[in-house]
Amino acid sequence: MKKTTKLLIAIFSMGIFIACSCSSSNDETVNEQPQEETPKPNPEAPEETEEETTNQTYADIEVPANAGNGMVWQFQEDLSDDFEYEYAGNTSLTTFGNDKWTNFYHNAWNGPGPTIWKHENVTVSGGNLRLLTTRVEGETKTYSASNGNRTDKATRLGCITSTKRVKYPVFVEARVKVANAFFASDIWMLSPDDTQEIDILEAYGAQDSRNEQTWFSERFHISHHVFIRQPFQDYQPKDASTWQKIDGYPYTSSDWVRIGIYWKSPTYLEYYINGNLIKVMDNLDTVGGKDGIDPLNYTSPTGNAADRTGLNKEMDIIINAEVQNWNAEKGRMPTDEDIKNRPEDHTLKVDWIRVFKPVTQ
Repeated sequence: MKKTTKLLIAIFSMGIFIACSCSSSNDETVNEQPQEETPKPNPEAPEETEEETTNQTYADIEVPANAGNGMVWQFQEDLSDDFEYEYAGNTSLTTFGNDKWTNFYHNAWNGPGPTIWKHENVTVSGGNLRLLTTRVEGETKTYSASNGNRTDKATRLGCITSTKRVKYPVFVEARVKVANAFFASDIWMLSPDDTQEIDILEAYGAQDSRNEQTWFSERFHISHHVFIRQPFQDYQPKDASTWQKIDGYPYTSSDWVRIGIYWKSPTYLEYYINGNLIKVMDNLDTVGGKDGIDPLNYTSPTGNAADRTGLNKEMDIIINAEVQNWNAEKGRMPTDEDIKNRPEDHTLKVDWIRVFKPVTQ
């Protein structure tokens, strides 16, 4: 969404799993589940219509979530970005975008699997954040796999982290073009101690059936994590509602998409795609076949269910691309030819990201 005149209105019928008005009875299930390595401490694409406006900006698009009785949404300028500037990249750690972002992850970890996040793979041009994909001949990376360590060609990708943190109640939304590539396009939030995570976007966009990729490329992954660091334990929901197949998107990379989340409280999340509510998480426990926020008591300091905090910590906003361990192990990663011949497909693009807080009217 540019500051000048364009407002994208995505019109489509929702086709999702079980979160709301959905049907999944004829969908094949998948036996794999994403196992991200979190660091130490034929429907056609939706039609686009253009509405001429005078001063419309990305901040003026209606927030689809309800701010609550007597409340209104207040735009958070210091956490939002329309990427209407130029940033050519830098080989060193630095801030950019009026010091809203750093050009790396929130600690020294350089990425999961064969991913290597590089400062210079972060750029801004043409009104978009652009996270690039590159590869250096002979460069490899060793990572943990299901049967021990594995070494593969390294894929250089981009990652940015907000310099300010967010905390509930907050609505975060972005307009993004998922990369048509064998890696994950991600927008997420993570606590500084790496124990609580909310995934706004996690999508595998390769429009290619190689190595059983298609099932993943057809669905947006809707999830969150809670962790115990020592000994390491990771919980994320895995019920059918965590994979959302959306009408008008034969692949997650088929078109630009607005995707957001209302983090209302430690025990309440609403997920939105193109302004439509697609899933609600409103229970710590698993209820009615829908996995809960923390059914294993990982957020409890005592281990007792009564002491669970839920998703209660402030979080950094992170935008990145990554070849994750579980996909790399299956051979789902870019080839040299993919990267060389299709650079735009291997560029994660974000038009804008915006943050709102509910305040008293």
